[in-house]
Amino acid sequence: MALDQTRHAIYLSLMMVIIASTAAVATKFASARVSIEAIVTVQYMVCLLLCLPLTLRGGLAHIKSSRIGLHFFRGAVGVLGFYLFYSALEHIPMVDAMLLRQSAPLTVPLVIWAWNRERIAGIDWLPLAIGFAGVLVILRPSPDGLSWWHAGGFLSALCLSVSMVATHKLATTEPSSRILLYYFVLSLACVGPFSLNDFTGLRWQEWAAMVYVGIAIYFTLLLYTRAYAMAPAHAIAPVNYFAVVMAAFWGWLIWGQVPDGWSLVGSALVILGGLITIYLAKSAFSRSAASI
Repeated sequence: MALDQTRHAIYLSLMMVIIASTAAVATKFASARVSIEAIVTVQYMVCLLLCLPLTLRGGLAHIKSSRIGLHFFRGAVGVLGFYLFYSALEHIPMVDAMLLRQSAPLTVPLVIWAWNRERIAGIDWLPLAIGFAGVLVILRPSPDGLSWWHAGGFLSALCLSVSMVATHKLATTEPSSRILLYYFVLSLACVGPFSLNDFTGLRWQEWAAMVYVGIAIYFTLLLYTRAYAMAPAHAIAPVNYFAVVMAAFWGWLIWGQVPDGWSLVGSALVILGGLITIYLAKSAFSRSAASI
């Protein structure tokens, strides 16, 4: 039964990655004529409309929360992460932007250390060092300066890791439907006012792309929640790196982008660091279970 659940969770994660990659394609298409603020605003508006019926099914009492501050912080960090990711998508190859975004798990231990002052075990520094070496290769610092759009992509991953830790803290007292509702409402409040004048003169193609992004992100979050509820993270997390393959495929098919040697080496190092992190987490989980 557990094996069947894990297999099902892997399938859901694979669907999540494919849908998320198509959302990135639609974002890159729309960003040629639409501001990032407008794309993010429509994304969260669509997500909110899809989320409301499910959340309000339990009545207004279901949305009351005593942790508004943490909800607001999580929403602000989340919207900043999407803004940086979409800005990077507009200016750098899809595979680089997606790879940098997928480096988020590497920074989670650092976020936990900064937040809770939890010590990072000596062995955990190995995947961090390997992964960050890969990020540096992709960023390609040179005497002429840093690739700032690549740096923005990495900062989006850091925002994502902060959001992950905040979500984990919220989940101790809040149901997932309430977390998503506050996330969409507060994120929309953060970015909406900055996009009020950005919707004039848009073609139906841009509107369709933005609405699709919102729908895709909503179902990505649903699949993510369901998959990680069915199986341990270490069993299905490696599937997330398939997003890099999908990004390379779409970038080549639509925009003729072919990853260069630096991107391939950096990608390999980041993925290796991520897989080692997952392996160490699996080993720690096994030891903990054996001691019970």
